[in-house]
Amino acid sequence: MKTLKQGGYDLFKGRTLIVATMHKKENVIAPILEKELSVYCKTIPDLNTDNFGTFSGEIERKDTPIETVKAKALAALEKSTETLVLASEGSFGSHPSSPFISANEEIVVLIDTKNNLEIRGWHLTTTTNFNHQEISTISELIEFAERIGFPDHNVIIKTNTVTGKIKVWKNFESQEELKSTAINLLKGNKSIHIETDMRAMNNPTRLKAIENAVIDLVKNIKSLCPCCKMPGFSIVEAIRGLKCSLCNLPTKSVKAYIYKCKKCDYFCERAKENVSEEDPMYCDFCNP
Repeated sequence: MKTLKQGGYDLFKGRTLIVATMHKKENVIAPILEKELSVYCKTIPDLNTDNFGTFSGEIERKDTPIETVKAKALAALEKSTETLVLASEGSFGSHPSSPFISANEEIVVLIDTKNNLEIRGWHLTTTTNFNHQEISTISELIEFAERIGFPDHNVIIKTNTVTGKIKVWKNFESQEELKSTAINLLKGNKSIHIETDMRAMNNPTRLKAIENAVIDLVKNIKSLCPCCKMPGFSIVEAIRGLKCSLCNLPTKSVKAYIYKCKKCDYFCERAKENVSEEDPMYCDFCNP
């Protein structure tokens, strides 16, 4: 990633930044932040981020993604004497504008308690292997595993107990181990549930999405407030109404953004870059 000119974000230079993770997210986060912000990244060995929810379903995520990611960050700070922390949280499901397409949303938050700053990064992508299936044969198991990219991308198997609780099998190290587990489970079950393991350490595709969210975070950090020169001058609201190139009526497309400072609350409106009109195919009047 291209290194930008130094600015007000020099306030991070030389400081230690805690990466709040237990799933090896630091492997993609640390190289970017150490290069771009001149910080030293480290993790907290005994931090258990699974307490805030697990993708495998043992612990339900009770709060919103942004509330969860902030809780992770603050939990890490409680175990450290540092004042700078970054955490991330992912969500998987239908794309907000295309319900039949799977999507991965990643949010990263940097919190600086020394300077009372909170800056976010975000990435939404349809490049994901998020999937699940009920299987009743080993051939179905092998087909699913190959389709999602096993063993580079791992899987999780689930079954229901007689009490209605879900039992989970994960962290498979080979296809032989995966097949052996499935064979034993299918002896007592008509079918078993298999799904992609979406934990970052077992899903390189998701790890790439986290990396892109961190790149967006760095972009926001390096966007300085025109008033107080503090980092994090970023988008807080989208203004729709970009005019159609054919009929000149407003569409639902974004024409401008509201930028706001996290420190002094200065805000301003900026037109969307390199876009002055919308294609008629996105106009409700020309293409109802």
